[in-house]
Amino acid sequence: KAQAAQRTGRAGRVSEGVCLRLYPEESHDLLKETTVPEILRVNLAQVVLQLKGMGVHDPRSFSFLTPPTPESIDKSFEVLMALGAIDKSMNLTAYGKEMSQLPLDPIYAHLLLQSAKFECVSEILTVVAMLSAENIFFRPGGRGGEDSGGLASKAAAAHRRFASYEGDLSSLLNVFNAWKKEAIYTRSGNPRKKQRVNKGKGSFAKMLHGDWCGQNFINGRALMRAHDVRSQLSDLCSRLGMDINSSCGSEMATFYKCVCAGLFLQVATRLPTHLESEGKKKSRSGRAGMIPSRGHYKTKIGGKLVSVHPTSFMFGRNPAPKCVVYTDLLYTTKLYI
Repeated sequence: KAQAAQRTGRAGRVSEGVCLRLYPEESHDLLKETTVPEILRVNLAQVVLQLKGMGVHDPRSFSFLTPPTPESIDKSFEVLMALGAIDKSMNLTAYGKEMSQLPLDPIYAHLLLQSAKFECVSEILTVVAMLSAENIFFRPGGRGGEDSGGLASKAAAAHRRFASYEGDLSSLLNVFNAWKKEAIYTRSGNPRKKQRVNKGKGSFAKMLHGDWCGQNFINGRALMRAHDVRSQLSDLCSRLGMDINSSCGSEMATFYKCVCAGLFLQVATRLPTHLESEGKKKSRSGRAGMIPSRGHYKTKIGGKLVSVHPTSFMFGRNPAPKCVVYTDLLYTTKLYI
C-alpha cells in the first residue's frame, strides 16, 4: 500500500492529476502496508560470506536494521559449508577468503574459482559476466509465424545461430565470442560509421556494436554491462593469481565438467511421466516400464518440481537430458529453471 500511495503522489507532482489503478479496490485492501524488506526475501549466502570476510565470526549476532530469520542464516551456513567456504567450526577457510574477494553469489564465485582447475578461466569469466547482466536476448512481443516475417520470428531465427545443443551457458558463450569477433565496441566516436579490420591475408568489415546487436536481436546495453563486468572480474582473478587467459579452446567437454563442478548444488533430474502405472503393466510383459518426460524435473536439493523455461535453448530438446544443472529458479505460473 505504501508503494500504491507513492504512485498516487506522482499524479500531482507538476499539477493536479488523477491516478488510475489498474486493479480492483478489493485487491488494494489485501495488500500489505509496506514492502517486505529484501533481506527477508533473498538468499543470504553472499551477505554471510561478506560478513565473515570482514571479520564477523557469527553473523547471527550482527546488528542488522531488519534482522533476518535464524533459519535463513543457518541455510546460508549450509550452502557455504557445502562449497568449502567455511569449516565445521564456522571459520572462514582459505578457499572461502578467495570467494569473499569476488563480488558474486557464492555459487558463481565457486564456479569461477573451479575454472582454474579445469583450465577454462576465460570461458567461465565470460559466462559469469553474461549471467550478471540482464537478459541478453531481445525477444519482441507478438507471435508472428515462421513464414510471416514478424519481428518475433526474425528474432527467433537470429538467435538460432547462437543456440547450443548443450544448453544456455554455452549459448551465452557463443553470443559473446561472436560479438567479439564480428563487432566493434567503442564508447566514443560516430556510432554509424563502419570500420575495416585486417585479418590474415584479406580483410573484412566489422559491424559496430549497435548495428550488430540490432541485426542479431541482442540487448546491446546488457552486452556492454557483461563486457564491463568481465573486465572487472578479470582484474580480481588476476589478483588471486589465476591465469585469466587459460582456455579450453574447442575442448568443450572440459567446460561442461567445470560447469557441473561449480553448480553441483543446483542439479535436477528428469521425472517419469504420469503413465507410470500403465508402464508397470507393460513391464510385466517385458516392455518399457516408464516413458521419460520432456522438460519436467525434480531438484536434487529441496525436491522441487520444476520445468524448463520456454525461453531456454534446452526447451523442447528431444530426447530430454536425464540430468541438468541450472543457475536460478523462476516462479510465474509454475516453477521454472
